Amino acid sequence: MENEKRITLLRVLNPAHDSPGYWERFRAEIMERAAFELARRRDRARESVELVLSGWSRSLIPVALAAAVIAAIMVSSEAVRDSGPGTPLVLEDVLATDFSDEVLETAITGEAHSSPVAFMALVEGNRP
Repeated sequence: MENEKRITLLRVLNPAHDSPGYWERFRAEIMERAAFELARRRDRARESVELVLSGWSRSLIPVALAAAVIAAIMVSSEAVRDSGPGTPLVLEDVLATDFSDEVLETAITGEAHSSPVAFMALVEGNRP
């Protein structure tokens, strides 16, 4: 008797108790709502590594080309800056030290441009 009472109480909790076919409609509604996602996952499972990489290449190749162009511009501008003439010889430094007439003439005419290191090597090399 107690078992029958429990079964009766549990039947009230069953949504299909008052509505026959509830579970079939419930399943159909869930499948209808999930159809798009299930189709997307089914298509995704068929993709190969080759297809995934080709998909990535559509966005990665232009980005890589842009990065290469930017790098080339930066390298070429640095090369132009480094290949330009060095700092000019400072006349005051040349006149304050003992130099041969050739070195003095070169400094005065401004025909020679040099880096500070080369200038100091020149200064140190002509000292007696």
